[in-house]
Amino acid sequence: MKQSFGLKVQGSGLLVLLLALAGASVSAQEIQLGGTRAAAQKGHVVLVSDAIEVSAGKPQLVELRFRVDQGFHINSHTPKDGLLIPTVLKLDAGRGLKVVSEEYQKGSSFRLSVGSGGGQGETLDVYQGDFRVNVRLAVPKGASTLTGTLHYQACDNIACFPPKTLPVMIAVTGE
Repeated sequence: MKQSFGLKVQGSGLLVLLLALAGASVSAQEIQLGGTRAAAQKGHVVLVSDAIEVSAGKPQLVELRFRVDQGFHINSHTPKDGLLIPTVLKLDAGRGLKVVSEEYQKGSSFRLSVGSGGGQGETLDVYQGDFRVNVRLAVPKGASTLTGTLHYQACDNIACFPPKTLPVMIAVTGE
């Protein structure tokens, strides 16, 4: 009986050790992501324009505006490296709405502060601050809702967060 009691204590000690290691792993992931757990859960991109008014019946050019949090960037729609995650807007036309075309803003050059070459990293094509996607829409008369998603990956100067998908919902009024 003393042996089985000793095994239970050892098993409990092993459980405590495993839980401590799991906690250390979570802390290491937070450091790798460049901030606290709350910051890691933040999306870093918001939709600025959530309501539009256009003429009904004919295609109109509409500017959808987004904002990237200060200190962060996301890859443009056409990143320089095929391994990087592009920013992509997918809109669901419904209830008489028709998405005719999309045109993404040109990205800006951003040089990473870490990497090879004397402490300088590679140059990326990114969106920072406010950026826009121009969408040509044909809308019916009256009120509609344009929905979709913006898929992107937010990064700071040190690390990138996991890719996110921002739900997009825009109230559309066709006059």
